[in-house]
Amino acid sequence: MSSAATSPVFDPLACSTANALWGAFTIEGLCRVGVHTFVISPGSRSTPLAFAAARHAKVEAIPVLDERSAAFFALGVARRQRRPVGLICTSGSALANYFPAVVEASESGVPLLLLTADRPPELRACGAGQTIDQSEFFGRYARSFIEVPLPEASGPAFAQLGKTLARSVRTSQGMDPGPVHLNFPFRDPMTPEVDAPAVADPSAVASHLPTAIALQSEEVPMPEEAATFASMQAHTRGLIMVGARNPAEEADVFVEAVLQISRTLAWPILADAPNALRFHPEAEGRVIGHYDALLRNRTLAKRLRPTAILQIGQLPTSKVLRQWLEGLSAKLWIHERRPRNVDPLHREATILRSALPQLAAPYGEAPNADSSSWLTDWQCAETAASATVDEVLAAKAELSEPALARFLARHCKQTVDWIFASSMPVRDAEYFWPPGASRGNCFSSRGANGIDGTLSTALGTAHRSEHPAVLVSGDLAFLHDSNGLLLAQQLTGSLTIFLINNEGGGIFEHLPIARFDPPFESFFATPQKVDFKQLVSAHGIPYSGISDQDTLIEAVKSIGRPGVRVFEFFTDRKRDRQFRAELLEAAAAAAAKALKP
Repeated sequence: MSSAATSPVFDPLACSTANALWGAFTIEGLCRVGVHTFVISPGSRSTPLAFAAARHAKVEAIPVLDERSAAFFALGVARRQRRPVGLICTSGSALANYFPAVVEASESGVPLLLLTADRPPELRACGAGQTIDQSEFFGRYARSFIEVPLPEASGPAFAQLGKTLARSVRTSQGMDPGPVHLNFPFRDPMTPEVDAPAVADPSAVASHLPTAIALQSEEVPMPEEAATFASMQAHTRGLIMVGARNPAEEADVFVEAVLQISRTLAWPILADAPNALRFHPEAEGRVIGHYDALLRNRTLAKRLRPTAILQIGQLPTSKVLRQWLEGLSAKLWIHERRPRNVDPLHREATILRSALPQLAAPYGEAPNADSSSWLTDWQCAETAASATVDEVLAAKAELSEPALARFLARHCKQTVDWIFASSMPVRDAEYFWPPGASRGNCFSSRGANGIDGTLSTALGTAHRSEHPAVLVSGDLAFLHDSNGLLLAQQLTGSLTIFLINNEGGGIFEHLPIARFDPPFESFFATPQKVDFKQLVSAHGIPYSGISDQDTLIEAVKSIGRPGVRVFEFFTDRKRDRQFRAELLEAAAAAAAKALKP
């Protein structure tokens, strides 16, 4: 908690001006409806909000210099906690730096409250400094925009503000969770007055504070959907597909519901790496992790064609999987609580909106025995593919990007919050992370799938988590958010970073443009020559290089130590591209051989 938070909420300083009281009421009101973390960037116009948050005894106020890093840090905290985090910034271009994180929060359904300070109406559109049009600034990416009135020390004004705060938190956590933008105009003076008479009676002001909010129930009864689910049992060749997921339920509740559906139907689960299903003890044998490799083999792709699919949330990232799905005529159900289309293939589907545990609950004692041979085929293929990946990697001496993903899964025995940077790290996890081999959850940013804010988001994920966090990042994603290193001093928790330095964008090596050089190397791969040891050490963060498996083992053993540490190892992206293709091909061939009649 803030070390400065020693005063009562509505003490003489808070009551000395309308601005100060407005700020104190806002922070206390949000605290009462569940917002306990505020990430604050410095500025003058936001003083009433920042001052109140910094002094509040029951909230954590975290100062972050860079608004862009601040927003991604808040995103990481909010995604893990599954409740809104407040962001406070000054007027002008400051809030524009929130935009990339707001986009990710909107696309992935993470609740954020954007509390942006603004000039009063008379100073807008007249050339006043540090003033832009902040109205509806985030467009459709904000679930709601509210222009908060100018501070007024009256009962009706505080009553309105209290209702606005409660409604904003409710909206951010509703059926379509995401960012909510509240714009606060303030006139001078920004700071409270010492020894000034109170502008309002504190007890009267407190009477207008919100006391509780009621979220829309997750247990809306939808009996017709239960009947629809029952019809799935007529299909003996079905699949459950789950992509990256920020579930409305707790991760263990979500995972158990999906596993229960799988047990009932005897359908295998194809789960992307950024999903808690990959990290559950029961995942091995029921969750298929090597589907991308399996479907590269034409014989397997034909043999494993389903007649029914239950898609939960968005699809896994795999392009191979999506191309295979386009050629199917399977009956499709899509479970998605949020009011949005999650099918980029535009197939005919039945949409299910019931809470996932409710959907699964009635069928726990009726396993579909007729599907057992179908499930066995998938399990046999998965086992053969996984064994081949292990054998090929064991025979190869040098470190590689695919080897790192597999090594971390096999050797990290702790429960961990995993974060895989976009581009190749998350794809290597999808290809090579064996289900059930490690414990924990994944908090990768797969809403917009960008590399924006990778480091800051990871730090937010790690902050005050009961588990250590591990970030696997490429060099460009790390550099794109290197200002996030300033946040290391704010971290209470543990973050271990495995930095893959392949001197550029390895994912572009897999695209057709790689055949055209120039301009490929300069304009797509964008190689860099940064000395990461110096960069990291300049921020006082421990750094180590990884040269072989022995040093990698020591790095894995250090996971869980307090603070931030960076382990860098060098790879050859062109060599790894070829090795990755060979590894996937070998896994597919082994699986096809294992399933021969």
